[in-house]
Amino acid sequence: MTKTMLLRGAAAVSLLAVAAPASAQIATLPSQVDEIVITADRTPEQLKQVAASVSVVSAAEIQDTPAQGLDDILRLVPGMTLDMIGPDVGHPTAYNEGMRGLPTTETRMLVLMDGVPVNDPFFGYIQWNRVPLDNIAQAEVVRGGGSPLWGNAAMGGVVNVITEAPTSSQFDADVAGGSYGTYRASAHGAYKVSDTFALGLNTAVSGTDGYQTTPPSWTSYGTTTLRSPLYAPTSFKAQNVSLRGDFTPTGDLTGSVVVDYHNNDQVLSTSIGDDHQTTWTYSGDIKKTFDGGGSLTATAFHDDSNFVTNNPHLLSFTTQYNSNVHRTPVDDTGGSLVWSRDLSGIVQNYMLGLDAHYVDGHDYADYYLSPGQLAVPTIVGGGKQLFVGGFAQARIVPVDPLEIVASLRYQLYRSFDGVDTFPPAIGAIPASNTYSTDPRVNVRYALTQHWALRGAYYQSFRAPTLDQLYRTYADTTSGIYEGSPSLRPETLQGGEVGVDYTAPGFRGQLTFYDATITNLITQRTLTAAESPTALGVLCGYDPATYTYLTCTRNINAASAVARGIELEADWRLGHGVSAGLAYTYADSHYTGDPQDPTAVGERLEGVPMHNISGRVSYQAPAGWRVATDVRYVSASYGDAHPNDGLIQNAHFVVDASASYPVTHSLQAYVQVQNLLNRQYIGNNGGGVPILGTPFEVLGGFKLALR
Repeated sequence: MTKTMLLRGAAAVSLLAVAAPASAQIATLPSQVDEIVITADRTPEQLKQVAASVSVVSAAEIQDTPAQGLDDILRLVPGMTLDMIGPDVGHPTAYNEGMRGLPTTETRMLVLMDGVPVNDPFFGYIQWNRVPLDNIAQAEVVRGGGSPLWGNAAMGGVVNVITEAPTSSQFDADVAGGSYGTYRASAHGAYKVSDTFALGLNTAVSGTDGYQTTPPSWTSYGTTTLRSPLYAPTSFKAQNVSLRGDFTPTGDLTGSVVVDYHNNDQVLSTSIGDDHQTTWTYSGDIKKTFDGGGSLTATAFHDDSNFVTNNPHLLSFTTQYNSNVHRTPVDDTGGSLVWSRDLSGIVQNYMLGLDAHYVDGHDYADYYLSPGQLAVPTIVGGGKQLFVGGFAQARIVPVDPLEIVASLRYQLYRSFDGVDTFPPAIGAIPASNTYSTDPRVNVRYALTQHWALRGAYYQSFRAPTLDQLYRTYADTTSGIYEGSPSLRPETLQGGEVGVDYTAPGFRGQLTFYDATITNLITQRTLTAAESPTALGVLCGYDPATYTYLTCTRNINAASAVARGIELEADWRLGHGVSAGLAYTYADSHYTGDPQDPTAVGERLEGVPMHNISGRVSYQAPAGWRVATDVRYVSASYGDAHPNDGLIQNAHFVVDASASYPVTHSLQAYVQVQNLLNRQYIGNNGGGVPILGTPFEVLGGFKLALR
């Protein structure tokens, strides 16, 4: 407790100290309404004119928040449902995200970095620490069905992170340290070789000794569970390197080539529960413009990743061993070709595109008995997926205040070469093909210079991942989760209406949305006869280790509705003051489930009913800056049965940050997360629950040379 009080005191002193006068100029904050976005329509457009529900997080907002990862920032955006834990705390395969009230049992939104998918190609999760904060130009959030333009996984919407392009010679560096042995260091450099070629290099390392993420005790499935003394603080070490080259050989030809490297070592639950991830990503694009307003853009990417995870098993309350080790290599390749042309008539722009995405991945699992011998031969689960789609879009302005944006995608989804040798082995798995037609229509009517009405109708889909199709996972501390090769894509049909208000220094949006989800992938409980006794998994409560083992199989069984209200307001008040407010009301519940009728009417997993956030920042004429973020999130549950006790607590959290210009080029800063040190369970999916980020202080320096 003394250490905690000292840290709080140091944080308070630091926040006050940055208020001392210093000679520096105020950085001009851009008006958000003038920002250019590209994700909503895959073409550049001013934010204030976009006929969709869109939020933009600027580089200035990212740098001035106490966030450890991009997901910390996106929690402040309406419509986002993210686990209330840091980006390096939860097991990646159990750390799923949602948007627009969709359940967090799987990730049902698409995250891109410069148009390249960040979603893991095998499991679907998002590893947020692949996206270093210091190289982001802006992050664009487009809510609602995004499949018509962006294809698979964009069922709830799209997040596109746009990084800084090397346009001039510069060098930035950041080094920081703080609570729990947390550290980070990064460097970003750009060199303009000539008028036609520029290079950019971004490197970042980060890590922490971690905090104790497991509560002393918790109740789930009606049973009280105690924390074993073997549970250790979650720690990690991560490295990112990105090399980018931008070229403009002629005035009508531009392009870029990017190589990204990511490595992450993480210890979860106990000291022997370590994971290792390595990912290489190669991407590029080239754009040719033509006379008459036409352009042709080609993009391509290849992602080569490998994930190794060690899963410990508690033999008793105080003894453990690694019961299973998984190796998951995946190749992920894709690309697109898009033709776009601006016109001067009623049809102001049209776009035609083709894209393809190919995934080849397998999970190799070794299961061990307690003496260390293999329980069964190596189990393999995996296969291949192919997505090929064609899409078109037209922007139509029949009269000046009315804009209609209509898009349509025809999609082929093929799953093939599947294998699952989990006992009893399924054997050869037949290939399957699915076809989908997904439209979207956005309408915007400008009532006045400041007020506009919006509406949209859309259909969207999410195909099951290779993990859901072919991988069966068994663990003697959590249970059995069987894949199913017969799974079909989840589909969504929905719409929204809203009103926008924009004025100098202010932007506000109010949106009402309503969506129906069918073929929702859920689980059915395995019978006792279906449990694989060869691996020693005993479904139900284990009194020796105080754990409850769930045993399920994936099925398309459920239907649901997701409806709600989103409110967002962003002010530039002048005199260095800016503020923001976001509110989400989500009424998301099951409407049908023949396998589990008791779930009907219950809330979707992980979706809180209320989510409120606000931020205020002040930048003084002398150059120092302070900012505060607050958020309140109501309770949610890890499954559709509140009596199971898988609660994710309601909580109110305050974060704060401050910066001080030591010199023209050097800035000192301090960031505080969970200033009030509120304790709450932020993730609770049926295994060991995870506590949210405690009080944490991080201080450092930033150097910017231009």
